[in-house]
Amino acid sequence: MNILIIEDNSDHLDVIKDALESITEVDVTTIAVDSIAEGNRLLLTEHFDACLCDLNLPDSPLEQTVEWLATRNFPAPIVILTSINSIQITKTLLNKGIQDYIIKDDISPLLLFRTCRYAIERWKHQREIETYNKDMKAFCSSLSHDFNGQIIRIKGVSAILKLDLEERLDLTPGEVTLFEYLNNSTAEIHQLVDDLQHYLAMEYSQKSNDIVDLNRVINKASAVLKVSVEKEFVIKVERPLPKFRGNTALMHLLFHNLFSNSIKFNENSPIITVTFEETDQLLQISVKDNGIGFDTDKSYDMFTPFKRLAHKNSYNGSGLGLSIVKRIVEKHDGSIKVESEIDKGSLFTLNFIKE
Repeated sequence: MNILIIEDNSDHLDVIKDALESITEVDVTTIAVDSIAEGNRLLLTEHFDACLCDLNLPDSPLEQTVEWLATRNFPAPIVILTSINSIQITKTLLNKGIQDYIIKDDISPLLLFRTCRYAIERWKHQREIETYNKDMKAFCSSLSHDFNGQIIRIKGVSAILKLDLEERLDLTPGEVTLFEYLNNSTAEIHQLVDDLQHYLAMEYSQKSNDIVDLNRVINKASAVLKVSVEKEFVIKVERPLPKFRGNTALMHLLFHNLFSNSIKFNENSPIITVTFEETDQLLQISVKDNGIGFDTDKSYDMFTPFKRLAHKNSYNGSGLGLSIVKRIVEKHDGSIKVESEIDKGSLFTLNFIKE
């Protein structure tokens, strides 16, 4: 086991080295440095099975070391060497990809061996999952591209055929209807493939901790829908929403699908109202519409893939929009519930735990 130790306190370093040298289960080789700069150089140029890293170093105070650890993808698992006063900071780093931590006063050969061994195994497992996720996202994207390419070709040939026939003869109303049906069907398949790609790719999306400006997300979703839908609609945000820690792209997809659903299932002039409440621990966002509503006994089914509560001949769609919304909420460790009344609209409530 090849271990890099980044520690400037000679007393602590002696304790760590003695403990590692006392391990009898495996041969342990150590290299020790006393700065972030040298530790970073070695991590990038040499192979280590694990790295033990102190948080306070001569060339890197606590805040700078935390930033370094939180914003880099290291080629080896990192285990933090911490004092009791830094445990909360260390636990935050665990959500950033750091494998584990050891309280310096508790160091022992058995604890070091177990911590390093488990950190190495977890790190290897995470790398395998990340590789698999990248492969699956690439597969979903390729599949979507191939399907949509064929759909576009069919739609293009249909349009050319229609123009050619119209130049040579008068189409009957039935023939015109058939061409409209073909055009609408290919458009629906195109949308289905896009939605299916989003739904499948959700499984392999990495959780992120970006600072999301929800106001910009909502404005962007609204702007995209104004271009893509034929209905006039209004989205009211009663007061500016707070910033939110999560994935910006996924949150845009969430609101795009929620708003699209509210606009589509609406026989009036769609009005969507966004409000929120927050505490120290919880952010609750509400999206209310004046659409057709539905039977609340079927509210669970509406988040099931391909399950459509409204009659499919009356309302187009893939049946995946709200399933995508639910998966995005769950990706952010949140929950979603819906209240509705037929002909009186629906209220979607999103709950997110604040970090």
